Amino acid sequence: MSRPTIARVFPARLKHNAQRVREFAPGANIMACVKADGYGHGISTVATAIAEVVEGFAVACIEEALALREADVDKPVLLLEGPHSQTEVAEAVRHRFTLCLSEERQLKWLEAQRPEDRPAAWLKIDTGMHRLGFSCDQVPQSYARLRACLPNAVPVLCSHFARADEPEHPFTAEQTTAFDHTVASLEGPHSLANSAAILTRPDSHRDWVRPGYMLYGGSPFAARRADDFQLKATMEFCAEVISTREVAAGETVGYGGRWTAPRPSRIATIAAGYGDGYPRHAREGTPVLIEGRRLPLVGRVSMDMITVDVTEHAAVKTGSQAILWGEDPGIDEVAQGADTIGYELLAAMPRRVPRRPG
Repeated sequence: MSRPTIARVFPARLKHNAQRVREFAPGANIMACVKADGYGHGISTVATAIAEVVEGFAVACIEEALALREADVDKPVLLLEGPHSQTEVAEAVRHRFTLCLSEERQLKWLEAQRPEDRPAAWLKIDTGMHRLGFSCDQVPQSYARLRACLPNAVPVLCSHFARADEPEHPFTAEQTTAFDHTVASLEGPHSLANSAAILTRPDSHRDWVRPGYMLYGGSPFAARRADDFQLKATMEFCAEVISTREVAAGETVGYGGRWTAPRPSRIATIAAGYGDGYPRHAREGTPVLIEGRRLPLVGRVSMDMITVDVTEHAAVKTGSQAILWGEDPGIDEVAQGADTIGYELLAAMPRRVPRRPG
Protein backbone atom coordinates (compact mmCIF):
# COMPACT_ATOMS: atom_id res chain seq x y z
CA MET A 1 0.00 0.00 0.00
CA SER A 2 1.26 3.47 -0.85
CA ARG A 3 0.65 6.68 1.02
CA PRO A 4 -2.80 8.02 -0.01
CA THR A 5 -1.53 11.31 -1.47
CA ILE A 6 -1.53 11.83 -5.23
CA ALA A 7 -1.75 14.46 -7.96
CA ARG A 8 -4.10 13.60 -10.78
CA VAL A 9 -3.10 15.15 -14.10
CA PHE A 10 -5.73 15.58 -16.83
CA PRO A 11 -4.31 15.42 -20.39
CA ALA A 12 -7.65 16.35 -21.96
CA ARG A 13 -7.76 19.55 -19.93
CA LEU A 14 -4.18 20.40 -20.92
CA LYS A 15 -5.22 20.06 -24.55
CA HIS A 16 -8.32 22.17 -23.93
CA ASN A 17 -6.21 24.98 -22.45
CA ALA A 18 -3.79 24.83 -25.38
CA GLN A 19 -6.75 25.16 -27.70
CA ARG A 20 -7.86 28.22 -25.71
CA VAL A 21 -4.45 29.75 -26.46
CA ARG A 22 -5.14 29.10 -30.14
CA GLU A 23 -8.54 30.80 -29.83
CA PHE A 24 -7.05 33.87 -28.13
CA ALA A 25 -4.15 34.15 -30.60
CA PRO A 26 -5.36 32.50 -33.82
CA GLY A 27 -2.69 34.04 -36.03
CA ALA A 28 0.32 33.09 -33.90
CA ASN A 29 2.45 30.00 -33.50
CA ILE A 30 2.45 28.55 -29.99
CA MET A 31 5.70 27.94 -28.12
CA ALA A 32 4.39 26.12 -25.04
CA CYS A 33 6.38 26.62 -21.84
CA VAL A 34 6.97 23.23 -20.20
CA LYS A 35 9.88 24.15 -17.93
CA ALA A 36 10.02 23.00 -14.28
CA ASP A 37 8.89 19.52 -15.34
CA GLY A 38 5.86 20.89 -17.12
CA TYR A 39 5.00 23.14 -14.17
CA GLY A 40 5.04 20.08 -11.96
CA HIS A 41 2.74 18.01 -14.17
CA GLY A 42 5.44 15.90 -15.82
CA ILE A 43 7.14 17.27 -18.91
CA SER A 44 6.47 14.26 -21.14
CA THR A 45 2.83 14.07 -20.03
CA VAL A 46 2.26 17.71 -20.93
CA ALA A 47 4.12 17.52 -24.24
CA THR A 48 2.22 14.43 -25.33
CA ALA A 49 -1.13 15.96 -24.37
CA ILE A 50 -0.71 19.19 -26.35
CA ALA A 51 1.68 18.20 -29.17
CA GLU A 52 -0.95 18.32 -31.91
CA VAL A 53 -2.06 21.82 -30.88
CA VAL A 54 1.26 23.67 -30.47
CA GLU A 55 4.21 24.35 -32.77
CA GLY A 56 7.02 24.03 -30.24
CA PHE A 57 8.11 23.76 -26.62
CA ALA A 58 10.12 26.14 -24.45
CA VAL A 59 12.29 25.02 -21.53
CA ALA A 60 14.74 26.65 -19.14
CA CYS A 61 17.73 24.34 -19.52
CA ILE A 62 19.23 21.64 -21.68
CA GLU A 63 18.30 18.85 -19.25
CA GLU A 64 14.63 19.67 -19.80
CA ALA A 65 15.17 19.82 -23.55
CA LEU A 66 16.82 16.39 -23.53
CA ALA A 67 13.89 15.01 -21.53
CA LEU A 68 11.59 16.05 -24.37
CA ARG A 69 13.72 14.31 -26.98
CA GLU A 70 13.85 11.19 -24.76
CA ALA A 71 10.05 11.29 -24.77
CA ASP A 72 10.15 11.22 -28.60
CA VAL A 73 9.05 14.84 -28.95
CA ASP A 74 10.16 15.86 -32.44
CA LYS A 75 8.94 19.47 -32.51
CA PRO A 76 11.16 22.54 -32.06
CA VAL A 77 12.51 22.98 -28.54
CA LEU A 78 13.63 26.43 -27.41
CA LEU A 79 16.14 26.91 -24.56
CA LEU A 80 14.88 30.13 -23.01
CA GLU A 81 18.13 30.87 -21.13
CA GLY A 82 20.27 29.87 -24.09
CA PRO A 83 23.44 27.82 -23.64
CA HIS A 84 25.36 27.87 -20.36
CA SER A 85 28.60 26.63 -21.98
CA GLN A 86 30.25 26.10 -25.34
CA THR A 87 29.53 22.38 -24.98
CA GLU A 88 25.80 23.06 -24.85
CA VAL A 89 25.96 24.78 -28.23
CA ALA A 90 27.25 21.57 -29.80
CA GLU A 91 24.62 19.60 -27.89
CA ALA A 92 21.94 21.89 -29.30
CA VAL A 93 23.10 21.11 -32.83
CA ARG A 94 23.07 17.38 -32.12
CA HIS A 95 19.50 17.40 -30.83
CA ARG A 96 18.10 20.20 -33.00
CA PHE A 97 17.44 22.61 -30.15
CA THR A 98 16.93 26.33 -30.70
CA LEU A 99 18.93 28.72 -28.53
CA CYS A 100 17.59 32.00 -27.21
CA LEU A 101 20.70 34.23 -27.16
CA SER A 102 20.70 37.01 -24.60
CA GLU A 103 24.31 37.96 -23.88
CA GLU A 104 27.70 38.47 -25.46
CA ARG A 105 29.37 35.24 -24.38
CA GLN A 106 26.58 33.16 -25.91
CA LEU A 107 27.01 34.95 -29.22
CA LYS A 108 30.75 34.32 -29.09
CA TRP A 109 30.16 30.61 -28.46
CA LEU A 110 27.95 30.48 -31.54
CA GLU A 111 30.54 32.32 -33.64
CA ALA A 112 33.22 29.84 -32.50
CA GLN A 113 31.29 26.89 -33.96
CA ARG A 114 31.95 25.66 -37.48
CA PRO A 115 29.27 27.06 -39.83
CA GLU A 116 27.73 23.62 -40.24
CA ASP A 117 27.57 23.20 -36.43
CA ARG A 118 25.49 26.23 -35.52
CA PRO A 119 21.98 25.73 -34.15
CA ALA A 120 18.91 27.81 -34.84
CA ALA A 121 18.61 30.87 -32.61
CA TRP A 122 16.32 33.53 -31.25
CA LEU A 123 17.61 36.96 -30.20
CA LYS A 124 16.36 38.29 -26.87
CA ILE A 125 15.98 42.03 -26.32
CA ASP A 126 15.85 43.62 -22.88
CA THR A 127 13.01 46.14 -23.07
CA GLY A 128 12.70 46.67 -19.32
CA MET A 129 12.56 43.34 -17.50
CA HIS A 130 16.31 43.66 -16.85
CA ARG A 131 17.08 39.98 -16.30
CA LEU A 132 18.33 38.74 -19.65
CA GLY A 133 18.65 40.15 -23.14
CA PHE A 134 20.71 42.54 -25.22
CA SER A 135 19.98 46.16 -24.42
CA CYS A 136 18.15 48.05 -27.14
CA ASP A 137 21.31 49.93 -28.19
CA GLN A 138 23.25 46.64 -28.47
CA VAL A 139 20.68 44.98 -30.71
CA PRO A 140 21.76 46.25 -34.17
CA GLN A 141 25.31 44.96 -33.77
CA SER A 142 24.25 41.71 -32.08
CA TYR A 143 21.66 41.09 -34.76
CA ALA A 144 24.21 41.67 -37.53
CA ARG A 145 26.62 39.20 -35.95
CA LEU A 146 23.88 36.61 -35.55
CA ARG A 147 22.82 36.95 -39.19
CA ALA A 148 26.46 36.54 -40.22
CA CYS A 149 26.59 33.31 -38.21
CA LEU A 150 23.31 32.01 -39.60
CA PRO A 151 22.98 33.55 -43.06
CA ASN A 152 20.22 31.17 -44.12
CA ALA A 153 18.08 31.48 -40.98
CA VAL A 154 16.20 34.59 -39.87
CA PRO A 155 16.13 34.74 -36.06
CA VAL A 156 13.00 35.29 -34.03
CA LEU A 157 13.24 38.62 -32.19
CA CYS A 158 11.81 38.34 -28.69
CA SER A 159 11.38 40.09 -25.38
CA HIS A 160 9.59 39.42 -22.08
CA PHE A 161 7.00 41.52 -20.25
CA ALA A 162 7.56 42.43 -16.62
CA ARG A 163 4.05 43.60 -15.69
CA ALA A 164 1.59 42.05 -18.14
CA ASP A 165 -0.24 40.52 -15.16
CA GLU A 166 -1.26 44.11 -14.26
CA PRO A 167 -3.48 44.81 -17.29
CA GLU A 168 -3.94 48.51 -16.57
CA HIS A 169 -0.27 49.26 -15.99
CA PRO A 170 1.35 51.32 -18.78
CA PHE A 171 4.70 49.53 -18.59
CA THR A 172 3.62 46.76 -20.98
CA ALA A 173 2.81 49.35 -23.63
CA GLU A 174 6.14 51.03 -22.96
CA GLN A 175 8.00 47.76 -23.44
CA THR A 176 6.09 47.05 -26.64
CA THR A 177 6.98 50.49 -28.00
CA ALA A 178 10.65 50.02 -27.09
CA PHE A 179 10.66 46.65 -28.83
CA ASP A 180 8.99 47.96 -31.99
CA HIS A 181 11.36 50.91 -32.19
CA THR A 182 14.39 48.64 -31.74
CA VAL A 183 13.43 46.07 -34.39
CA ALA A 184 11.83 48.43 -36.90
CA SER A 185 14.61 47.95 -39.45
CA LEU A 186 15.34 44.28 -38.65
CA GLU A 187 13.99 41.27 -40.47
CA GLY A 188 12.52 38.44 -38.42
CA PRO A 189 9.42 37.10 -36.67
CA HIS A 190 8.45 38.55 -33.27
CA SER A 191 7.64 36.93 -29.92
CA LEU A 192 6.42 38.95 -26.95
CA ALA A 193 3.31 37.51 -25.34
CA ASN A 194 3.29 35.41 -22.18
CA SER A 195 0.04 34.04 -20.69
CA ALA A 196 -1.12 37.39 -19.32
CA ALA A 197 -0.48 39.18 -22.62
CA ILE A 198 -2.13 36.40 -24.62
CA LEU A 199 -5.30 36.94 -22.58
CA THR A 200 -5.40 40.73 -22.60
CA ARG A 201 -2.96 42.23 -25.14
CA PRO A 202 -3.76 41.07 -28.69
CA ASP A 203 -1.37 43.72 -30.05
CA SER A 204 1.46 41.66 -28.55
CA HIS A 205 0.58 38.29 -30.11
CA ARG A 206 2.75 38.72 -33.21
CA ASP A 207 4.29 35.58 -34.74
CA TRP A 208 4.95 33.42 -31.66
CA VAL A 209 3.18 33.40 -28.28
CA ARG A 210 4.71 31.72 -25.23
CA PRO A 211 1.95 30.46 -22.90
CA GLY A 212 2.91 28.99 -19.56
CA TYR A 213 0.62 29.21 -16.55
CA MET A 214 -2.61 29.39 -18.55
CA LEU A 215 -1.84 25.98 -20.06
CA TYR A 216 -2.12 24.55 -16.56
CA GLY A 217 -5.46 26.13 -15.78
CA GLY A 218 -4.27 29.08 -13.71
CA SER A 219 -5.04 32.78 -14.00
CA PRO A 220 -2.04 35.13 -14.14
CA PHE A 221 -4.20 37.94 -12.74
CA ALA A 222 -4.84 38.54 -9.04
CA ALA A 223 -8.35 39.87 -9.66
CA ARG A 224 -9.57 37.38 -12.29
CA ARG A 225 -10.27 33.66 -12.10
CA ALA A 226 -9.24 30.98 -14.57
CA ASP A 227 -12.95 30.35 -15.14
CA ASP A 228 -13.24 33.86 -16.57
CA PHE A 229 -11.11 32.68 -19.50
CA GLN A 230 -12.67 29.20 -19.74
CA LEU A 231 -9.46 27.54 -18.58
CA LYS A 232 -9.65 24.18 -16.84
CA ALA A 233 -7.64 23.00 -13.82
CA THR A 234 -5.19 20.40 -15.08
CA MET A 235 -4.08 19.00 -11.71
CA GLU A 236 -6.09 17.70 -8.77
CA PHE A 237 -4.00 17.40 -5.61
CA CYS A 238 -5.74 15.05 -3.22
CA ALA A 239 -5.10 13.02 -0.08
CA GLU A 240 -7.05 10.94 2.40
CA VAL A 241 -8.39 11.77 5.80
CA ILE A 242 -6.31 9.48 8.02
CA SER A 243 -7.84 10.38 11.38
CA THR A 244 -10.72 12.27 12.98
CA ARG A 245 -10.96 13.33 16.61
CA GLU A 246 -13.06 15.39 19.00
CA VAL A 247 -11.42 18.48 20.48
CA ALA A 248 -12.89 20.34 23.44
CA ALA A 249 -13.52 24.07 23.34
CA GLY A 250 -10.35 25.91 24.30
CA GLU A 251 -8.01 23.12 23.14
CA THR A 252 -5.37 23.92 20.52
CA VAL A 253 -4.47 22.05 17.34
CA GLY A 254 -1.05 21.55 15.75
CA TYR A 255 2.41 23.00 16.23
CA GLY A 256 2.58 26.15 18.28
CA GLY A 257 -1.07 25.95 19.27
CA ARG A 258 -1.90 28.49 16.57
CA TRP A 259 -5.59 27.55 16.38
CA THR A 260 -7.83 27.26 19.42
CA ALA A 261 -11.19 25.48 19.16
CA PRO A 262 -13.93 28.07 19.77
CA ARG A 263 -16.45 25.32 20.54
CA PRO A 264 -16.42 21.52 20.83
CA SER A 265 -14.94 20.62 17.43
CA ARG A 266 -14.27 17.66 15.20
CA ILE A 267 -10.89 17.74 13.47
CA ALA A 268 -9.81 15.70 10.43
CA THR A 269 -6.13 15.00 9.81
CA ILE A 270 -5.14 14.71 6.15
CA ALA A 271 -2.03 12.98 4.80
CA ALA A 272 -0.43 15.93 2.99
CA GLY A 273 1.79 18.75 4.15
CA TYR A 274 4.55 21.05 3.02
CA GLY A 275 6.71 18.01 2.23
CA ASP A 276 4.16 17.28 -0.49
CA GLY A 277 3.97 20.83 -1.78
CA TYR A 278 1.06 22.16 0.25
CA PRO A 279 2.08 25.70 1.27
CA ARG A 280 3.35 25.90 4.84
CA HIS A 281 2.09 29.45 5.27
CA ALA A 282 -1.52 28.71 4.33
CA ARG A 283 -3.81 30.61 6.66
CA GLU A 284 -6.67 29.31 8.77
CA GLY A 285 -9.77 29.13 6.63
CA THR A 286 -8.01 28.12 3.41
CA PRO A 287 -10.61 25.77 1.87
CA VAL A 288 -10.26 22.02 1.48
CA LEU A 289 -13.00 20.05 -0.33
CA ILE A 290 -14.10 16.91 1.53
CA GLU A 291 -17.23 14.89 0.80
CA GLY A 292 -18.54 17.65 -1.46
CA ARG A 293 -18.10 20.57 0.93
CA ARG A 294 -15.50 23.29 1.37
CA LEU A 295 -14.12 23.09 4.89
CA PRO A 296 -11.54 25.31 6.62
CA LEU A 297 -7.90 24.53 7.25
CA VAL A 298 -7.05 25.00 10.93
CA GLY A 299 -3.70 24.90 12.70
CA ARG A 300 -0.23 25.11 11.25
CA VAL A 301 0.67 23.08 8.15
CA SER A 302 3.26 20.44 9.06
CA MET A 303 5.58 18.42 6.84
CA ASP A 304 3.29 15.48 6.25
CA MET A 305 -0.16 16.53 7.51
CA ILE A 306 -2.76 19.27 7.68
CA THR A 307 -5.80 19.55 9.91
CA VAL A 308 -9.30 20.66 8.92
CA ASP A 309 -12.32 21.63 11.01
CA VAL A 310 -15.08 19.22 9.92
CA THR A 311 -17.46 19.91 12.81
CA GLU A 312 -20.24 20.99 10.45
CA HIS A 313 -19.98 18.00 8.10
CA ALA A 314 -20.81 14.64 9.67
CA ALA A 315 -20.13 12.73 6.43
CA VAL A 316 -16.37 13.19 6.78
CA LYS A 317 -14.69 10.03 8.03
CA THR A 318 -11.36 8.26 7.99
CA GLY A 319 -10.74 7.31 4.37
CA SER A 320 -12.61 10.31 2.91
CA GLN A 321 -10.84 11.99 0.01
CA ALA A 322 -9.75 15.58 0.49
CA ILE A 323 -9.10 17.79 -2.55
CA LEU A 324 -6.44 20.35 -1.70
CA TRP A 325 -6.59 22.05 -5.07
CA GLY A 326 -8.15 21.32 -8.44
CA GLU A 327 -11.41 22.59 -9.87
CA ASP A 328 -12.53 23.52 -6.34
CA PRO A 329 -10.70 24.95 -4.56
CA GLY A 330 -8.67 26.39 -7.42
CA ILE A 331 -4.92 26.56 -7.07
CA ASP A 332 -4.97 30.36 -7.23
CA GLU A 333 -7.31 30.52 -4.24
CA VAL A 334 -5.05 28.24 -2.21
CA ALA A 335 -2.01 30.27 -3.24
CA GLN A 336 -3.66 33.51 -2.16
CA GLY A 337 -4.36 31.89 1.22
CA ALA A 338 -0.60 31.42 1.59
CA ASP A 339 0.50 34.80 0.19
CA THR A 340 2.10 33.20 -2.83
CA ILE A 341 1.20 32.35 -6.44
CA GLY A 342 -0.03 29.17 -8.05
CA TYR A 343 3.06 29.07 -10.26
CA GLU A 344 5.17 28.39 -7.18
CA LEU A 345 2.88 25.67 -5.84
CA LEU A 346 2.96 23.76 -9.12
CA ALA A 347 6.69 24.17 -9.78
CA ALA A 348 7.62 23.23 -6.20
CA MET A 349 5.50 20.08 -5.93
CA PRO A 350 8.02 17.32 -5.10
CA ARG A 351 8.36 13.98 -6.81
CA ARG A 352 7.29 12.34 -3.55
CA VAL A 353 3.72 12.96 -4.74
CA PRO A 354 2.98 10.46 -7.51
CA ARG A 355 1.33 11.83 -10.64
CA ARG A 356 -1.54 9.77 -11.95
CA PRO A 357 -3.63 10.24 -15.12
CA GLY A 358 -6.98 11.83 -14.44
